Formats: sequence, structure tokens, C-alpha cells
Amino acid sequence: MVLSENGREYFDYREKVDDSFDIEFDVKNEYVVNSKASIKISLTSKKDCPRRTFFRFVIPYGWEPINLKNDFCSVKSSVSGKTKKTRSSIMIGFLISEPMNSGDNVEFNYNSPNSIGTAGDVAYIDKVYCALDVKRPNEKLFSRIGIRYISMLSDNATFFLVKIPTVYHEKPVDIEIVALDKFGNRDNKFSGEVEISGDESLIYPKLAILEKGYVKIKHKLKFKDGSTETSKRSTLLQYNTGYNLFPTVPELESNIGKLYVRCNTISGSSNPIVRDKDIKNNLYWGDTHIHTREFSDGIGTGKDAFHYAKNVVLHDFAALGDHLNQRNNEFMEGRTNISFPYNKTIWNSLISLCKDWSSEDFVAIPAYEWSGRNYYVTAATKLKSPYESISDKVILFPLQNAEDAPLIDYSSENGCFQHQLYKSLKGIECAIISHTPLSFVMGTSWTEVDNEMEKVVEIYSSHGSSESKNGNYRPLVNNKKKGSVIWALNKGIKLGFIGGGDDHYSHPGCPVGQDKMKNLVPILRYKPGIAAIFSDKLDSKDLIKNLNERKCYATTGARMWMKIRTESTLMGQQIDISKHPLIIATVCGTGKLESVELIKNGEVIAIRVPTNDRIKFGYEDTGLKKGENAYYYIRATQFDGERGWTSPIWVNYNDR
Repeated sequence: MVLSENGREYFDYREKVDDSFDIEFDVKNEYVVNSKASIKISLTSKKDCPRRTFFRFVIPYGWEPINLKNDFCSVKSSVSGKTKKTRSSIMIGFLISEPMNSGDNVEFNYNSPNSIGTAGDVAYIDKVYCALDVKRPNEKLFSRIGIRYISMLSDNATFFLVKIPTVYHEKPVDIEIVALDKFGNRDNKFSGEVEISGDESLIYPKLAILEKGYVKIKHKLKFKDGSTETSKRSTLLQYNTGYNLFPTVPELESNIGKLYVRCNTISGSSNPIVRDKDIKNNLYWGDTHIHTREFSDGIGTGKDAFHYAKNVVLHDFAALGDHLNQRNNEFMEGRTNISFPYNKTIWNSLISLCKDWSSEDFVAIPAYEWSGRNYYVTAATKLKSPYESISDKVILFPLQNAEDAPLIDYSSENGCFQHQLYKSLKGIECAIISHTPLSFVMGTSWTEVDNEMEKVVEIYSSHGSSESKNGNYRPLVNNKKKGSVIWALNKGIKLGFIGGGDDHYSHPGCPVGQDKMKNLVPILRYKPGIAAIFSDKLDSKDLIKNLNERKCYATTGARMWMKIRTESTLMGQQIDISKHPLIIATVCGTGKLESVELIKNGEVIAIRVPTNDRIKFGYEDTGLKKGENAYYYIRATQFDGERGWTSPIWVNYNDR
């Protein structure tokens, strides 16, 4: 049991041996995800128990929530009592209304009709559990008197995830293949040979053998020797001249490639790999916004989250961004509904977890979510907040010096405003990232933002997109008037874009849409997003540095290639020019592209419709006048619904 510095318990129970009862669990030791799992917990008293003793039954987290309708869940007893709902969707209580004598019993049944798949969709690496708690009338805490641990197993593989480096630097690179079930769990039972094919530009092995659902083929993928010349300006400026007459751009075939993997009916394709002389560093993929049951309001553990990111979806980095001051959790059992911030012990345990999981090819980043709210302002200051809303912000710290990070309590008088957050973090190496800025409850007060400190925005997450208020793609549940990313950019705030998950299942970057899984968090309606960061090294310090330089872009989860350039300036940068800017866009999707749009100052000024998964085009903005400034970014959409956004380029047109 975790304690705060002032002694308050993290949970409302303690583990305690109690010989007053005989307890039997009728439940298997392991279940395949989404199977028809049932649980029976029987308790027989060996000693007398007083009236108003309270028994609490706990089902595994991530499973189908408790429901008393149609006998899905029931409590039977030889003594009179009343079934009681709890604050958690995985607990149910029974309060006895008369004394319990030796030999009396209580029995809890879950899914006794065996009518539906109940065992959740997530094959956690840590075991889940069912449990029994008891609290007598004179006790403040429950005692956990029985527990049974359960292993969650994946279903059979239905597709392959194939990862190759996005940027190629003239040396052979690795190929990684993972076998996943329909819920995005790694199928460790899958072993066997797979066939590999690929684009004409690539040299690669034709076969691979997976063991326990995975293989890494080292230094076997490279581009064929050949020209890396780029198309002329006149070619890039050509527009479609007919239904079938599209400009020909040879480097899209010679300098971009993908791999395709198949085994019988199971298949998968890789992200694109790109040979591009403009790109001197690497591109790394990951999620900066993950929640856990250990530190706030998630379901799985930090170990579950890092395992999934590193070993299942093959992220390069991941950050636990749990709420700094939130212990209540309706998806878990036994949480005290008391607000108090992280103490250093809790924070250091998170840092230790990050160190344990960081390696040469994966970086675990310590972070927390500062979750400002107007009601915290009112409670702490006794005054009405002057802002429409106060933001959620994820704050990342380099692993090397995270122990020195200030822990800023957003429910306190000295930490409930954004400007107080900036003041406390001034001089501290970190990245500050606004989350769902368009949301009414959690949105960003852009007029209060310090753009010298906050330089990146989570334009998309499992909540939806915050790009614009009107006609927004994958809209949020609720929106406010002045919170969109475009609103902020049009007010002169310079922001890089990333995608995030706000994952609450310890399943960051899950490639399966939330609508196809058990949705325990209804406002998380979509697939988690992902962040792409250009960086010389895979290191938390370098990743944070490049985030703050806006060398990043966002997608809804697909690892598509996106590039925007004018002259020698790339995304996230600013340039002074003395002639009309020529914007060059390159996109290669993971699937067929539906459209690629060039946005200027929040408005679409060019649309291109490719015939396949890739395109490169130029656009000369003759509408920009001397003395004017503009920002430009690319938005790409695939036919499968995946979307990506580059960070903007800022252009100043003057007589330099």
C-alpha cells in the first residue's frame, strides 16, 4: 500500500491475513482475451461477524464491468443483506443487515450464464486478479482477505506489424515483424516462416522466421544503388491535367520503399523508408501521453505500458504522463477519493521504472500531466477563474535529471494557473505540451500561454482532433470557442504538432480502433495518435530538445512519411524570404492517400489527389505580399481514415 507524505492511504484497503473465513475462488488461472470468463467467489464464516459488516467483491480490471441486470452478476447469502453499488465499475458490495454466525455464507457470481465475452481485450504482461475485501463496522479500511491472480493471453494472430527505420542513411538497417491479434496484442504462440516482398527500390531478405510472435532481422534492408536526384521545379508545379494524367516524379519510386509480409491469410505492410539528402538526422516514433493504474486513472501498470510500447508496437520512446494530483479511479478498485499531489517517493518510483525500461533502442521518459481546471482555481483561491478553461498539459523531463523536476500541484493556490506553472518550470529542462486544447473542460487558455516555454501541442489524441472548431475531423465530445490549434496559430503562437494517445489501457499506440474494442472510457473514442520526432540520437534529452525546436509531426497512429520544405527550411522553422515562397510537400502513407492539403494561415490553399500511397508536389504562393507573414503546413488523409499533420513553416516575406 502506497502512503502519501502526510500518511493518507493511496488505497482504501490493506492486505491482511484473516482466519475468520473460508474462501473459495472458482476461476481459471488464465484466459484468452474476450473469452466467456466467469467467476464465483464463495465465503463461509468460521466466526461470528457483527451486523453491518461489508463484503466487497472485485473483478479483474479491463474486464466487462459489473452489471446487475439479467443475472449477469449476483450476490447470494444465507444472511439478510443488501447488494450495494460502489464508485468503481469493477467492484460490488454486500452489506449484511443481521449478525453472521459460524457456517453462514455469501456467494458472488460474475457472468454465471456465460453469455458474453467478458475477459477484456488486453493481454497485460502483469497478471490481473479478482479479490474479496471485508470491513467491519468499527474499521476505517477494508481488509483484502482473498485474491486470485489470472494471466491474460492473446488471441490468434490476424495481422503483422512491420517496422523499419523511416529515414535511411546509406547503411543497411533492421527489419522488425510482430504478429498481433485482432485487439493488437502480441501473439506469443505464433512461430513460423513468413514471406517478405517489397518495392523495387529496396534490397531485402525474402523470408523470415518468427519465434514467440516476433523477429528482428539485423542490417538486411537497404536501397538499391541509383540516382537520388530530385525532380525539377517545373515538374513539381504541374497539376493534374486530366483524370489519368498525373505528374511523374521518379524519386517517389527510387527513394521511397515499403515491405510487405505474408503467412497464409495473415499479412502486414511496413511504414515507408525514405532516402532524402535534406534529412540529416533520424525520425523516432512514440507516445508522450500514457496513463496507468499505479499513478492515476489508467487501467494497466507502468510495466504493462512500457512492455506494450517497446515489445509489441515497437515504439522508439514512450512517456508515462499520469495526472500529478489524482487518485480516484473508477476503472480500478479501492481508490480513496482524496486529492493530493505526487510526493517525491512516488515520482522517484516512476523515474526508476523509466530507467529500468530504457535501453539502446527504447527510451522511457518520465512525465506528468498538469490538469488545471476552473473549479480548482475557485476552490483554491475562492475567486472565479477569468478564463474559459484551463488546460491539461503533459510535461516531459530528461531522464538524466528528472529527480530535480518540480511537482506542481494544480489544485493548490500557488499552482492552479498556467502562469504559475511556467514560473515554477522556468529554467528547468522540459517540454510542455497542451492536450485537447479545443476541449471545453480540459482546453487551453491560449491568451495565457507563454510561447517561450510551451512550443508543442497535441493536435490529436484518442479524444479526437483539436485542429479547428468548424468541420473538425474526428471531433471532440465538446468544444470551446477559442481553443483550436488554428486559433492559436492565427494569434501568432508558434506551435509544433504531435499526436498522442491519452491512453488509459496501458496499450499505447494500439493499432486497433477503439470502436472495435471494449470502451471503458467513452470520451476516448478513437485510435491513439503518435508523435514523430526528428533527432540525432534516441535519448530523452535530445528528444525533448527537438520537440522544443518543433522538429516533429503528428499522425492518428500510422507511421506515414511527411515533409514540408521551402528553400532549405524544414518543418518547425522560420525563414525570411524576398520572393514568393515555393512550398514543396512530400508524403508517403502507410495506405493509399485520399488527399494531401496545403494549409496557409488556417485555410486550405492547395489540394492534391494522388493515384496511390505517395506524392510530391510544389506550390508557389503568389498570394503572399511583401511585408506579410504566413505559416504553412501539410495535412494528409488516407482512404482508411488515417491522417497526419506536419508542423508548420513560418515565412516572413520582406526585402532581406
